[in-house]
Amino acid sequence: MTGAPAYRLVIEGEVSRFDSVLRRALGDAFAPYGLKLDDEVALDLAPRQVAVVPGEAKVVLYFGSPAVRTTSHAIVSPNDLVIPIVSDLSVCSSELPPEVSAFNALPYVSSSEKQAEALASAVLETLGLMPTKRRVFLSYRRAEAREVALQLHDSLRTRQFNVFLDTHEIRYGGRFQDALWHQLSDCDVLLMLDTKGYFASRWTEEEFGRAGNMRLGILRVGFPGVAPAPATTLTTTVALSDVDLGSDGRLSDEAVDRIGDALERFRARSVAARLDNMLGTLRLAVEKRGGTVSNPGPLKRVSISLPCSPAGGSAELVVYPAVGVPTSDVVEHIAKHADADCALLYDGQSLLQSWIDHLDWFAGGIERFRWIRAENPGPMLEDLKQ
Repeated sequence: MTGAPAYRLVIEGEVSRFDSVLRRALGDAFAPYGLKLDDEVALDLAPRQVAVVPGEAKVVLYFGSPAVRTTSHAIVSPNDLVIPIVSDLSVCSSELPPEVSAFNALPYVSSSEKQAEALASAVLETLGLMPTKRRVFLSYRRAEAREVALQLHDSLRTRQFNVFLDTHEIRYGGRFQDALWHQLSDCDVLLMLDTKGYFASRWTEEEFGRAGNMRLGILRVGFPGVAPAPATTLTTTVALSDVDLGSDGRLSDEAVDRIGDALERFRARSVAARLDNMLGTLRLAVEKRGGTVSNPGPLKRVSISLPCSPAGGSAELVVYPAVGVPTSDVVEHIAKHADADCALLYDGQSLLQSWIDHLDWFAGGIERFRWIRAENPGPMLEDLKQ
């Protein structure tokens, strides 16, 4: 161990169901955040009592089975975050004890890589490392990929992704482009349907460019016969072949599943990279002003210390980065977790002005709380030094 863990996974119930496939999926999911199982992430198998460590984020993975259904052991406390795991969602009542059955369950059968990846994503979301909204922005040319876009929209929603599709999400009468960029800033991944004319369209080219400026992860779906453009060098690609695309313009079921699986894996890397970029910009701004920034802890929070002038001393602040559009739920979660002056670090470069005005108003009513715009943290830092 390199020190006290920032996160803890507690394995309860039928612990024999926690297998090497699931362990590997969890390790892969934490890796983009610089976290390792049995190090920064503690792994407790079947403990009867786990000490509560201040500031530590914990989630209980409870594996159900008929054998543990009738246990009299008090498995979870009222404040625990719990993910029940069953062999099938239809058998929750026969595999979960009453203390756990109130929580929403996920299915997992031995050695299922797909279910293991979905469960690993749920763990990161529950611990606050990834947004729970699971937002994906579909970028495509309507004339070339409309059927595929609609097909992916419906398929990914069954995987509990919240998919932004311009024809479905923007209301009439709204400022289309402003609303588009606001929605893009709230997404975890840009899913790019790269057809022959993708970069010939002003709109898709701007979506791609704006996503790059935001450091948003781009998952490229390469259509048959379309060579990757130089601009896509840093994207991750799911390549389609002729057999993947039918004469009706729709994808095969196998191709849809392949894209969904790739998106599940790619999302964690995308969010982690965006968080690292936000924290990196903040660190440079703090150090430029003679301050220091701690290494990230639970919820990727950092502590900053700035020398004050002219009175001397230092100003201290705990900063929580957040990917996407900040909401009152996120602020409430941070306020409950923080025990000192705190701030939320967010990317405001593409938000609607009305939303930024709302944030300013909202912050005025919260004691010991600040907003920091990740793309320009300087003004807040200067104010903090006063």
